[in-house]
Amino acid sequence: MPPSQIGHVHDLVIDEDTVLVATHRGLVRLDDGSYRQVGDEVHDLMAMTRDPGGDIVASGHPDLRLEEYRVDGAPSFLGLARSSDEGVTWEVVGLLGEADFHAIVPIDDGLLAGDSSGNIWRFDLDGDGQPVGSVPFDINDLAVSPDDPAVVVAASYEGDLAVSDDAGQTWEIEREAPPIIEIEWTDRGVLGATADGEMWAAASPAGPFERVGAAPGEVDTLLVSDDGVWAATHDGQIYRQENDSWTPLVRSDD
Repeated sequence: MPPSQIGHVHDLVIDEDTVLVATHRGLVRLDDGSYRQVGDEVHDLMAMTRDPGGDIVASGHPDLRLEEYRVDGAPSFLGLARSSDEGVTWEVVGLLGEADFHAIVPIDDGLLAGDSSGNIWRFDLDGDGQPVGSVPFDINDLAVSPDDPAVVVAASYEGDLAVSDDAGQTWEIEREAPPIIEIEWTDRGVLGATADGEMWAAASPAGPFERVGAAPGEVDTLLVSDDGVWAATHDGQIYRQENDSWTPLVRSDD
């Protein structure tokens, strides 16, 4: 599958040599420079992560070719779905037809998620969840401080940034922040990307932010992992940052 067919990349899950990619055309795996479809279900995946138990969890819009994902009179929302076989098959945990999460992040005792209406949900390890607060924008990304799980930062598609110091219950807009759409926590603070690829860093989400470079294209997804910094760009390419340069990982002629 060539990068041009991927569309937006909404999330990455990276574990050693495994790169799983959440796209509008379902879940794909990056294998030796090529995208390969995972499983037969083609959900429009708007958010994805690995939960504390090691399973893949995701949300978005379900594959309506399959009867089990249809809810009469309800929106095409996947709710929260879980896969214990690396995305080959999926099981809806809950909220099918009720919620479309655009950001999901693991926390020590479950998950924190933001839906398309700006509501913040907290899920326990069994997948039982409830809303705990809301942000006044459509959430594109969430990140939780590794030092204090009560501190959460949210970014919108339009470049708004908000911070919570009570685990997502109340929020304050950071009006002096650059127009960041993707935000990650690092061991030095936060790292964010704007839609056009500018990279900004700060010791905390309250800033001040410093421009620290640029990704090689319009950014869809930013990820900081134990293996470094990764970015997916609007053309379906995935890059890994090594020192001060970006290495493309997908063969464009595949």
